Amino acid sequence: MLYLVANYWAWMVVALVLGGAVGWSISPARRRRDRADRWLWWAAAAFLVGLIVAILRWLPGRPGLYLETLLLLSFPYMVGYLLVRLLRGAATDDRAVTRIAAEQAGLAVASAPPDRVRPTPASAAADARAAEEAKRAADAKAAEEAKRAADAKAAEEAKRAAEAKAAAEAKRAAEAKAAAEAKRAADAKAAEEAKRAADAKAAEEAKRAADAKAAAEAKRAAEAKAAAEAKRAAEAKAAEETKRAAEAKAAEEAKRAADAKAAAEAKRAADAKASVEAKRAADAKASVEAKRATDAKAAAEAKRAAEAKAAEEAKRAADTETATEAKRTDAPAAASAHPGTKPPGLAAPRDGQADDLKRIKGIGPKNEKVCNALGVFHFSQIADWTSDEATWVGHHIAFPGRIEREHWIAQARLLAAGGETEHSAGVRAGTITVDETADAPLDAAAAAALGDSLPRQAPPVEGEAKHPGRRPYGLAAPLGGQPDDLKRIKGIGPKNEERLHALGIWRFAQIAAWTPDNVKWVGAYLAFPGRIDRERWITQAKDLTRPR
Repeated sequence: MLYLVANYWAWMVVALVLGGAVGWSISPARRRRDRADRWLWWAAAAFLVGLIVAILRWLPGRPGLYLETLLLLSFPYMVGYLLVRLLRGAATDDRAVTRIAAEQAGLAVASAPPDRVRPTPASAAADARAAEEAKRAADAKAAEEAKRAADAKAAEEAKRAAEAKAAAEAKRAAEAKAAAEAKRAADAKAAEEAKRAADAKAAEEAKRAADAKAAAEAKRAAEAKAAAEAKRAAEAKAAEETKRAAEAKAAEEAKRAADAKAAAEAKRAADAKASVEAKRAADAKASVEAKRATDAKAAAEAKRAAEAKAAEEAKRAADTETATEAKRTDAPAAASAHPGTKPPGLAAPRDGQADDLKRIKGIGPKNEKVCNALGVFHFSQIADWTSDEATWVGHHIAFPGRIEREHWIAQARLLAAGGETEHSAGVRAGTITVDETADAPLDAAAAAALGDSLPRQAPPVEGEAKHPGRRPYGLAAPLGGQPDDLKRIKGIGPKNEERLHALGIWRFAQIAAWTPDNVKWVGAYLAFPGRIDRERWITQAKDLTRPR
């Protein structure tokens, strides 16, 4: 209703003026002939019925709106009509009183006897007094009539004011009730809409969670199958390589043995011939020649002894190497005896390019070969080792506890995130030479100093363990103090950048080093599994890390 008043007030003014014009156009004589103004009473009754229907909202929708509009326009029309009628009626009543007095005076003169038509002075005075009395009586009657009219008018006005007040009160009550009903309906509708939205959102979230879980399960199964296939292929390849190496070694040993035997036969023949020649020379020549032959024979004996000793040493070395090769061949069978869990390996380096694991302090050429034989080619693989996997590798290299004491995993995480240690920077620059001595264990002081030099890691986040995959290595603060603008990667806005900073991800190099398990974990943490692969975050990060 307030909306109609605010928008149709001009039409209300027009209805008020139109009602006043109609009330003025009806003559007083006509109103005296039809004082009831029955149409006005019927209009008031219809208005009251329409008002009740509007308040109770029996006509919903557009019919109800049309009814309210009609009531809004009919009310000022009747008010204008009544106001003009009252104003013109008061003026008409005054004129009617004067006219009645004049008519009464005229009747008094007309009813006088014929003999008094020509009044005498006495009769004239009496007539004057009678006229004065009649006038006074007419004035008194007119005053009485005016008073009655004024009382009736005042009663009518009071009645109209009471009716108007009652109508206004009823209107206000109806509007208040309508507003309350509208508010309750709006609240109920809003609650229903909120409930529907919540149900739809919950269903959508459940569907997404189920889809994500199914995709994660399928991916894990595929990865497990691929890892098993890769492991079988690696084991088959290692067995084939071992077999080939054993066959090549056996052929080499046979060749060496044949060469040694041929050399021994040739030497024996030469010695026999030399003996014959020496004997002949001794027989033909003097004792001096015999002495020379004797010296030659002694030298030959010494040479044979030296060669026999050398052959014995070579045989021992060959036996030692054969035993070492056999031990390496039997390593897969003995690996199951190590405590902990063997870390997963790759059949070959990613993109055909392995990381220089010797940049990790504690890993030299020998330990790097051991890691490569396990399928470990990258810093990110060592960075993802669990404590059980580190224990297994420590026993495998015959140095239990060394990996933890020398912070291999922490160094690998830093290098995988694009950072550097003093040792890795020296190896990269060539100022530190890595030889077989680099495989030797560090002493306690050097290991402690190395641990103190590593940057502080990012703290754990709430619910970290519930996400599939592995959380990537994060730093409590960016290296160098200035982070990269991660928003340059399409798909990372201010909110995602802030959440990545909370994980300790500050630079493009950290994202470029993410493994598939890291991608899975971050996707679950950010609540959009698969988006990182779909939007190629890692490829973008690698492009941004390349020198321009």
